[in-house]
Amino acid sequence: MLDADIESPLHLDGHEATLTLQGDLTIFTVDALKDDVFLALNCPRIRVSLSGVTDIDSCGLQLLLLLAQQAQHLGRDFALSEHHPEADALLALYGLALPSTAAEESTP
Repeated sequence: MLDADIESPLHLDGHEATLTLQGDLTIFTVDALKDDVFLALNCPRIRVSLSGVTDIDSCGLQLLLLLAQQAQHLGRDFALSEHHPEADALLALYGLALPSTAAEESTP
């Protein structure tokens, strides 16, 4: 989990984990998120929102790719629920993609 004075971006609701990321997702911040990322992997359904991200670099992208890869390996349902232009640009630069939720998807 994050330090006590920083609110965790992880919300657990039944079988769904939602990571609502805020601020910078960079080399300087990803280490503080690793515990929440690993906790999210315990849920069958994982959603990540990048709507509050102000900056992302290749380390932030690496964290997202690790989460997506591990989720797939464990048979979890993973998707970005909201994108970020810089993340999309980095993914395109590296020729990569992350699963996204459909706009019409409803939560059970």
